[in-house]
Amino acid sequence: MFMNYESIIKPPSSQKLKSGRVRLSPGEDVGEHVTDKREEILVVLKGTATLMKGNETKKLKEGETHYIKENIKHNVKNNTDSDLEYVYVVSLFE
Repeated sequence: MFMNYESIIKPPSSQKLKSGRVRLSPGEDVGEHVTDKREEILVVLKGTATLMKGNETKKLKEGETHYIKENIKHNVKNNTDSDLEYVYVVSLFE
């Protein structure tokens, strides 16, 4: 199964926020990326996420949140046998 992404809000509906809901099957990841000049919050809804952020690896369980400051390279992976669902909220700087 491929990553499933659903937009919650983005411009032009909002001015400074972009948000979406992501579903990852076991073994999937979103791909390494940088939220250039943006801050991001992750909220795990279901399952366990493996977050690689800079040189750090962190496990986020259901109900946990994590803040990613601007210009940080990161990736979210599902290294479990169960589906992972999370919401991200990204600030849009001018």
